Amino acid sequence: MTARLLTLHLRSRGAPMFVAGVGVVTLLAWAAGTWIASRPYFDGPAARVPVVALAPLLAALLLGPTLAGADEDLDRSTPLPWRAWRAGHLLVAAFVTAMALSVAGLRAPDTYGAHALVRNALGCIGLVAGGAVLLGGRLAWLPAFGYVCAVYAAAPRQTSVVVAAWAWPIQPSTTTASWLTAATIFAAGTAGYVHGGCRARSTGGP
Repeated sequence: MTARLLTLHLRSRGAPMFVAGVGVVTLLAWAAGTWIASRPYFDGPAARVPVVALAPLLAALLLGPTLAGADEDLDRSTPLPWRAWRAGHLLVAAFVTAMALSVAGLRAPDTYGAHALVRNALGCIGLVAGGAVLLGGRLAWLPAFGYVCAVYAAAPRQTSVVVAAWAWPIQPSTTTASWLTAATIFAAGTAGYVHGGCRARSTGGP
């Protein structure tokens, strides 16, 4: 029974498409990172900042639609332990995403490689999870997209702890403050989603 419910849950949430999408993002990240690192006119692996910032963001955006069921109110009315299901759903998705993306950065993993990809995957997934709680599944992508794009556009050159904390998506993986911020965002987003679930869509009416 549990296996059947799990299969139905994954299918209803679009898990196969999510996994396939993460696979495509990983291949693109690997190809782009390898090409950038091999160009003589770039700064080797250190030039992979766009890949480190954007690949986890794209993977996290794919997760957003899977966080919402067809009918959230119906989900909450069933006897299933939905908090446990939500936790499992999000944690497994985060693990799959982080491990897949880390493969794309195995060359010089400390220099805008595997480690930074894992960190950013966690942070972006936390933002998407929080977005699902506040805005619903359709707009869950908005906070992560807006934040990462704003940070990437700002491209701060300072290396202070404060800058490293708020500009974590483009920081080297050796920056402790960036890891603390990403981990905090992931924990907060996960806790919010597990506790409250995805915001139900308004059906309108009188």
